[in-house]
Amino acid sequence: MRQRFPDCWAWLYASEQIGGWLTRDESAALFRLARDKTPYRNPVVVELGSFKGKSSVMLAGGLCCKHAPRLYCVDVFGPSSDPSYDSWLKAAVECDPVPVAEQFRHNTRVCGVGGFVTAVKGYSWDVARTWTQPINMLFIDANHEYEAVVRDVESWSPFLVRGGVILFHDVNDNWPGTKRAFEERIVGPKYSAANQVDSLAWSVKL
Repeated sequence: MRQRFPDCWAWLYASEQIGGWLTRDESAALFRLARDKTPYRNPVVVELGSFKGKSSVMLAGGLCCKHAPRLYCVDVFGPSSDPSYDSWLKAAVECDPVPVAEQFRHNTRVCGVGGFVTAVKGYSWDVARTWTQPINMLFIDANHEYEAVVRDVESWSPFLVRGGVILFHDVNDNWPGTKRAFEERIVGPKYSAANQVDSLAWSVKL
């Protein structure tokens, strides 16, 4: 791992101790995009869908050497009453003896990034109603139903600054809702040509 990912192998090792669904290449891409594509001073990154913090740790790793970074992780962090909530994730949450919110706090603290990572408990679209801050990077990885992904794009993309990066996880045929939303909504002239590593796809707001 150290030879293949010399810039982020330690963060990868830490991330792989956390439950979640990312390939190593996707994790490394999150780290590098947060490091290279956000400003040095006061970067703001928002992650929609954090679960136990696997991807959060990689994003935070990319931000940790910057001045006054902020990573906001929006998630219900527990059981959901939303009927469109992914059933497989619901089962994973409800069968876990340790609350997801507790695991998230533990994982970010152990990795040394708890000081600038803020867990925001709630549904992504609900949190967006009172959001006011400009965002440098937006990572969409919450409810994967097409309508829910589109709602996240419409609710949060207005806060993304020009030159900011928008990322989607699970852009592949296994998740047709996410793939369709990305292909329909993240297009020119508003966004740059897409890039993709495994199922992680991203673009820059023009």
